Amino acid sequence: MEAAIRWSPHSTQQNPRFLIIDVALNRLRLCQIDRFEKKNKIKYRQLCVRDKLPNYTAFDWSKRDEHIVAIGSASGEAVIVQVDADHPQIDYIHSFPIKHQRKCNSIAFSSKNFLATGLDRVRNDVCLNVYDLNAQNLSSSSEPYKKLASSEAISSIKFFSGQPDTLVAGVSRQCIRIYDLRDSGTAGVAQYPTRQVHNIAIDPLDENYFISAGTTGDPTVTVWDQRFIRQRSNDPGSSGSVLEFRPVVDNSQASTIWSLRYCGTKRATFGVLANTGEFKIIELAQHSHQPKELKPNTHAPNHNQSWLPRHYTKVSYNLRHPWYDDRHRHEENGRVVAYDFMTAGSPMTGQCALSLYPNREIQVLKVPAPAPRLNISALEEIYKDRTVTARPSAKEGTVAEDLIELQNKTLSEKHEISPDPRDSLSGRLDKLTIDHPHRNIPLQSATQSSYKMHEDLLTLAYPEVKIPLDDHLKALQTQHRRCKEGYNLDCRKNKDIVSNDPWLVDAWNLVERMDAHAWGDGMVGGGLDLRYLGVAAIWSNQLTMYDSRLIDPDAKTSEAIFIDAVKEICARKDLPAFSGLQTRYPDNRQLCLSLCGWNLSKKGLRERCSLLIDEGQYYKAIVLAVFQGYKDVAEDLLKETIQQKQIQNIGLGAVIACDSVNEGQRHLCAWMADMTDEPYLKALLAYFISGDWITVVDMTQLSLTDRVGVALKYLPDDRLSHFMKMITTETIAYGNVEGLLLTGLSERAMDLFEHYIAKYGDLQSAVLILSRACPLYVQDPRWPLWKDMYLNQMQVWRTFLERTHYVKEHNLRCVSREGRSLNKPSAPSLAIRCHNCQQNLALRKDPKTSRQYLAPVPDRSKPPHQRPQRSHLSRGMANSPALACPNCNAQMPRCGLCMMWLGTPDPSKAGAAQALKEEDLEARLMVFCMNCTHGFHGHHARDWFARHAMCPVPDCQCMCGLLK
Repeated sequence: MEAAIRWSPHSTQQNPRFLIIDVALNRLRLCQIDRFEKKNKIKYRQLCVRDKLPNYTAFDWSKRDEHIVAIGSASGEAVIVQVDADHPQIDYIHSFPIKHQRKCNSIAFSSKNFLATGLDRVRNDVCLNVYDLNAQNLSSSSEPYKKLASSEAISSIKFFSGQPDTLVAGVSRQCIRIYDLRDSGTAGVAQYPTRQVHNIAIDPLDENYFISAGTTGDPTVTVWDQRFIRQRSNDPGSSGSVLEFRPVVDNSQASTIWSLRYCGTKRATFGVLANTGEFKIIELAQHSHQPKELKPNTHAPNHNQSWLPRHYTKVSYNLRHPWYDDRHRHEENGRVVAYDFMTAGSPMTGQCALSLYPNREIQVLKVPAPAPRLNISALEEIYKDRTVTARPSAKEGTVAEDLIELQNKTLSEKHEISPDPRDSLSGRLDKLTIDHPHRNIPLQSATQSSYKMHEDLLTLAYPEVKIPLDDHLKALQTQHRRCKEGYNLDCRKNKDIVSNDPWLVDAWNLVERMDAHAWGDGMVGGGLDLRYLGVAAIWSNQLTMYDSRLIDPDAKTSEAIFIDAVKEICARKDLPAFSGLQTRYPDNRQLCLSLCGWNLSKKGLRERCSLLIDEGQYYKAIVLAVFQGYKDVAEDLLKETIQQKQIQNIGLGAVIACDSVNEGQRHLCAWMADMTDEPYLKALLAYFISGDWITVVDMTQLSLTDRVGVALKYLPDDRLSHFMKMITTETIAYGNVEGLLLTGLSERAMDLFEHYIAKYGDLQSAVLILSRACPLYVQDPRWPLWKDMYLNQMQVWRTFLERTHYVKEHNLRCVSREGRSLNKPSAPSLAIRCHNCQQNLALRKDPKTSRQYLAPVPDRSKPPHQRPQRSHLSRGMANSPALACPNCNAQMPRCGLCMMWLGTPDPSKAGAAQALKEEDLEARLMVFCMNCTHGFHGHHARDWFARHAMCPVPDCQCMCGLLK
C-alpha cells in the first residue's frame, strides 16, 4: 500500500478529522472535513502536516492523546510524532531504538497508553516490544516494558480496549497468540496454529471476536472467538475459528487483502479491501437452532450439518467491485486504495466509510440500510400505525382466473403485446398462445427457454415489469385461496385449480400417470416396487434406497434384478416392442416413454393430437406425430389444418414425407426456420437441416417431456446416459418443476423442491406432490419439516376442514404393503390453542414436549436460590395452573359474559369448586366463535344464544347465534 486513511478516534461533529498517511512520500497530513459535495465526495482542508519522516511501514493513533501518532519505521524503531492542529509549528518526534534493525510490521496503542511493535524475525532477539508511555523519564534509551516473542516474526498486533493489558498478536506463518502483560511469563496465555495472521482487527462492540487475514495472494479471512481459543488451546484436533471465508473477495485474478477493519457502529460487521479495488462489507449473525440427530440407518443426506456452526453471514454488500469486473468495469488507477469507518463524531448517520483514491480524492461510501419492515396481516393487508395502507385488489373469480388476468397483463407488457395481438406487429405471438376463456399468455417462445417462460410466469416478469402493490398482495393470497378451493391430492381437481400455471398442470399430469402406472401393482416386478420412480432412475437401473422398495427384505439387489423387474412390468402392461435404434435396454426405453406420456399406439396418438389442435397448438400436434415415428398421422393432421385454413401451406408436407432431404430442401428448411416463431416447427426444421436428433434434444424452448421423449427414442445409449445425467443435475439446480419427470418422487425430488421452494415459495405444491411417496418411499428430514410447516399454515388460514381432509387422504396413501401406517398421529386441527404461542392448551408435564424456550422447566435438583426466576407472565398464577397456558404461561381468555377466566368453575354457584361432579357438563366446555374469536363458558353461550343472535361482547356486532 502506498497510502492509507484513518478516522480520528477523537473526532467530534464540530471537528470531524482524519489522517492521510502517504507511505510513499513519508508524510502525515491531519485534515478536517469542510463540506460534502456531489456523489458524497468531501471537501477537506489540511490542518497539520509532518513530512520528511523516516521510512515507515506501520502506524496507529493514540487512544488517549489526539495529537500523538506512532509510526513503525522500516528499520524497526517505534517513532512518536505529534500532529497538533493548534500548534503546527511544534515538530515533536521521539524514537525508541532497537538492537538489531529490521522491518516493523505492526504497531498498536492501548487505552492504557502502552505502545507495542511487531518486528521481523532475527536470531537471539525479541520481536515484540511493549513500551510504557506513562513513564515520567521517557528517553531514547528507555528499555521496553515487556520483551516477548523471541526469534518469532510478528506480523500484526492489536490491543483489547476493554482489557488494556491484553493483546493479540499474529506470529508469522505459525499461530495467533494472546498475551497478558500482567503475566510474568513470555509464552502467552493462549494460542492457536493458523496461517491467517495478518491485518488483525478486534470488534470494539464485542471484544470476544476478532478477525485475521491471509498473506499475500491468499484472500482468506478467519473469524475467531477468544473464548474458544482459550478453551481449545490444548486440543490440537479442534477448530479454533468460528467462521472462515475462503476466499472472501473475487480471486479470479491474484488478490491480496490490503485492509481489514471492524465497523465500530454495528456489532459483528467488518469491511474488507483488496488490492483489486473490491470493497466488501460483511455482517455476521448467530442462530440458536438445535438440530436433531438423525437415525443411524437413514440414507438421506444430513442437512442438519449446515446448522452445526452457530455463526453465519447475515448479509454482505459490495460497495466497490474489482476494477476488471465485466459489469462494473473501471480504470485500474480509479480503484479504492484505502478506507476507514467513520465512528466517533461522524457528521453522517448510518454506517459510513471514508474511501481514498490514488489521486487523493476522498469519497464517503454508505453501507446500505436494512430493508424496511412491513407489517402484513393474515389478510395480506399492510398496516402502519394500526391503519391499513394497502390491501389486495378485489377478487373477481377463482384464483386461477384472477391469476390468469394478472399474468396476462404483466407478460403482455413484457412482450409488448397489445390487447388484440392481431392489431400490432407482435401479432405473430398469437400463434404461441393456448386458447383459454381468460388467457392470452405467451407460453412458448422461439428464443426463451421453457424454464425461463415458467420463471416469468411465477415471478410476474419481475423485475422487467413492476405490478401495482394491490395486485402483488392479491398474488400473495394464491396458496390460501387454492387451499380453500380444495387444492389437495386429487389430480384432476388440482389441474383445474392451478390452470393458470401449465407447467404445474403438467406436473400433476405426471403424478396422475404415475398413479395409473402403479394401479394394481402395475409397477411391481422381480421383487421390486418401482412406483413413483423417475425416468433417470429407470434408465440407469439404479435405486438409492432399496430397503423401502424390496418386497422380500432378505433378497439381494443388483442391476440385473432391476432390469428383470422392468421387463416384467413391461410384459404385464403389454407395452409394444421398442421401435428405433439398436439398444441394450429396449424395455427401459419403452417404460420411460410411457411415463413421458408418449402414446405408444397410433390410436392414442391421434386422440392426443386432436386435443392439441382443439387447443390451437397446430404445429405442436403435427411435429409430435413426426417425433413419435408416425409420419402418416402427421401428414393427415397437416392436410386437415390446411383445409380448415388453420395454418398456411408452406410446403411442409413434402419435407415430412421424405426420408432424407437434398441440398435445396435443406436451404428451404433453413429459410422457414428463420421466418417462424413456433418452437416445435423450428425444432423439426432444425432436424431436417442437421440430420441429427441431438439438435432437437438441445432445444430448451421445447417442453422437457418432449425433449426427453426424443432422446429416449433416437439417442444411442451412451449419449442418452450423458444427457440424462446432465439434464437431471440442471433441473435440480434450477428448481425446475419439469425435472420431476427425471427425478420422480424420490430423494432427488427433495433436492429439486428445495430449490423450487427457495425461489418461488410454493411450499404447498411441493408438499402435496410429494405426499404420495413421503414417507412411504422417501425418509428425508426435510419432509416432516415441510409438512408441519404446511399444516401450521393451514391452521393460521383457519382452513380446519381442508387440513383434516389432507391428513386423512395422506394417511390412506402412507400404508405399507403389510398394511402398516407410516404416519404418526398428528395434532388435532380443532384443538383449543393458546392465542400467544398457538400450542395446544392440554397440560404438558413432560419437559421434553414443553416449549422450553418459552417457559423453562425448573431444575428440581438445584437449590431454590439457584433456580431461574419465573417470567412476568407467570406471576400471580402459581396457585392456578389451569388459568395459564402450560407452554408459555400466557393467561387464558375470559368468558365474554361473566368475564371470568375460561377453565374455572361457574362463579354463579356457591362452592362450585367443591361440587364439580354436580356441575352442568356444558359449564366445563370452552366455546369460541370462529368468526369473531370471542370465547364463553359452554352453558353461558347456550343460555345467551337461545335468546339472542348477536355476540354479547360490546361493539362486536358479530351474529354468532346465526352461525350455529
